[in-house]
Amino acid sequence: MKVRIISIVVFALSMTLLAACGSPASGSNETVKDEEVVNMPNPWQETTDIEEAKKGSGIDLEASEEGTLLDGFAIKTYRYMDDLLEVVYENGEDEMIVRLSTKLSGIDLNGDYTEYSKEWDVSLNGLTVHCKGDGALVNCANADMEDLHIAVLYNCGEEGRGLDEQNLMTVFAGVQASPLK
Repeated sequence: MKVRIISIVVFALSMTLLAACGSPASGSNETVKDEEVVNMPNPWQETTDIEEAKKGSGIDLEASEEGTLLDGFAIKTYRYMDDLLEVVYENGEDEMIVRLSTKLSGIDLNGDYTEYSKEWDVSLNGLTVHCKGDGALVNCANADMEDLHIAVLYNCGEEGRGLDEQNLMTVFAGVQASPLK
């Protein structure tokens, strides 16, 4: 009789554990609704219209006529949410993302959580830029300006395929943005 009760208890516990394993993990962005998994909505909006991106983000970005910051790169798309504007550039081989915020400062705005082998600061015309990459080429850079926080991502996670300091300076000097009035 004791063996049978122990077997029933073990079976009940294993079924409880099995049921728990099938549900979303604690901290997940998924919820179960009528046995259907529902993800949190994506806060980003995407467009190819700069005016829509400006209005949606509240950031006035001055984009060049050609839509380039570096030779050979063109704007692919804009992504935005309140006080965050992201411009995606590509040249067919490489991708560069520039993120801008007028309110979020002192944080790692880039969204790249890759662990790079080196982190260092460079001064670009008096602006301190925090860089991540292989030590020579930058894959991720952040800086706080007076009215603007900027992050530049170049081939995220691919050390050895980043920006050199001269091109990084060109990108930072080429971004002209401010709060939309």
